[in-house]
Amino acid sequence: MGGELFLTSLISVALLLVTAIPGFIIGKLKMIDSDGAVKFLSVMLLYVCQPFVTFDSFLNTPYDPEVLIGLIAVFVFTCVSMSAILFGGYFILTRFRSFDRDTSGIMAYGGAFGNVGYMCIPFLQLLDPGNYIIILYATCSVVAFNLVAWTLGNYVLTRDKRFISVKNAVLNPPTLSFIIALPLFLCNVNFLGASSLTGAAANAVNGIANICSLFSDMVGPLAMTLLGIKLAGMRAKELFNDYRAYITAAIKLIAAPLIGFALVYLMSSFMDVKGISLNLIALSAMPCANNIMMFATILNRDSTLAAKEVMISTVMSCITIPLTLLILTQCAGIYG
Repeated sequence: MGGELFLTSLISVALLLVTAIPGFIIGKLKMIDSDGAVKFLSVMLLYVCQPFVTFDSFLNTPYDPEVLIGLIAVFVFTCVSMSAILFGGYFILTRFRSFDRDTSGIMAYGGAFGNVGYMCIPFLQLLDPGNYIIILYATCSVVAFNLVAWTLGNYVLTRDKRFISVKNAVLNPPTLSFIIALPLFLCNVNFLGASSLTGAAANAVNGIANICSLFSDMVGPLAMTLLGIKLAGMRAKELFNDYRAYITAAIKLIAAPLIGFALVYLMSSFMDVKGISLNLIALSAMPCANNIMMFATILNRDSTLAAKEVMISTVMSCITIPLTLLILTQCAGIYG
């Protein structure tokens, strides 16, 4: 199982990065206004595609108490692992005199928060096509991610409680769509019931299901196109010459998966984690989240360092994600 998973995950990551090539070429040839394109793609991903991912996964999954328990476990795991790495990383980094508090905050943030929405979800879609449950768990991770990022994440970046925003943690499209979809799941209202319908009603439900699936499948190509455009705007020398970004990448791609594995192993002592272990390990292995660049800009922190963290960790993750899944699943023996 481990070797097959390694090969499949390697191919999935490679395919994701391949879909960044068109955006890179377009950006290099200056065929578009890069800033305008990045803004448009960001809005499409946040306000359209991610909510459709949530609805598509929930409305294609029948209610199951075990899935509900899995959702709770994924939510708690995400909050605990990200918070632990965030504060642990910040504490350790501030001990080094070469890093001031602002730099330590950006590095700790980058090491704690992975690209859950724009890379983990399309990666899982490629890794296990048609498995709505693992995508459902991934959308739960996005909700937990937003909660921790807008509260504890902002606090570490600024060391100011005024920037803690529970409102923004809740009032965002991925979280709101999750809040709307969850009761439908609990009431077992989904597209699967269309099989009992006939005529126009059946066509309408199937049409809505196809639309949800269409927008859901757009997450990967749009997110990677966005990445390609951003990569095209950066000079290679400028991108790869900052040792701080490599330290952050090591925290995110090596330390975070190890901490994630420890938590999964701990959870396996009191619950069955086989159904969620792939999600948890993949979540831990993702590169730095794109939103570090947004928060660094808004909060007047080093946005250039933030961009380097994202780009370097994303490139390196092509190798580290398959290795993480191979090594951790082999050692743990808990992959379902």
